[in-house]
Amino acid sequence: MTHPLLIKVLNVLAYVFLLSANVYSGLEGDKSGSPYHNSHETYITPAPFVFGVWGLIHLLFGGFVIYQFWESANEVVVEVVHWHFIIITLLNTLWLTLWENNYLILATIVVLFISGQISFVYHVLQKAHFSAHNWADKLFIHAPFSLYHAWIAVILILSVFATVTPAKTDEDPTLLVKIVVVIALFILKGLSVAYIEGFDSDIAGSIVIAWTLVGIFVEQQDPIIHWTALVLAIISIFHIVKGLITLYRKNSRSGEYAPLNP
Repeated sequence: MTHPLLIKVLNVLAYVFLLSANVYSGLEGDKSGSPYHNSHETYITPAPFVFGVWGLIHLLFGGFVIYQFWESANEVVVEVVHWHFIIITLLNTLWLTLWENNYLILATIVVLFISGQISFVYHVLQKAHFSAHNWADKLFIHAPFSLYHAWIAVILILSVFATVTPAKTDEDPTLLVKIVVVIALFILKGLSVAYIEGFDSDIAGSIVIAWTLVGIFVEQQDPIIHWTALVLAIISIFHIVKGLITLYRKNSRSGEYAPLNP
């Protein structure tokens, strides 16, 4: 059995590695290839502000690598997160490198592997045994992995479109491209609703998808794509509000989270 302290220390190192790579890409790297500067634009690329979600995820993962040293987080870190966080961070950095260097097919394949890793962690965390027992569990374990799970779904779609569809130009997209984009928008909306209806009102994941749809509405000017994204964003926001009401009623019946015990 792997020593828990080893996993936790490696989690910290992996987080620092991931953070450094993304900061370099966003601030100091070659901006022509950075995803933070609308590289590989397609007709589904959202506005740059959408990538602010990644900053929030980094912040919460920073809280995770600190909170993991609390006794209350030990079981989840050792039994659920285990080596997955380390693998995820390494693969994410690999995706970033491939994306910046125009190896888009390989980048898409890497995102598929990331999706498998984060989906395993995400779905295990949904089980009752690993539900949040205090506010720190919710904020530093469940929230970052929920946000990241949804964000990787967005990145997967962006990667696929960058790989198989024409780059965005000043001309209108073809009818085929419009159809494919609209299908993808409905997939995003379906995922947003699924987070609320199928994953015990996962507000965090649904917000990421709704935020992305808003970003696509802002960025894309083709009328069909533009207004479809807005309508689906509104539907997603409606379900988020519905989920918030459900959570409020649930917490009112069961009481607040237990206090945090280091």
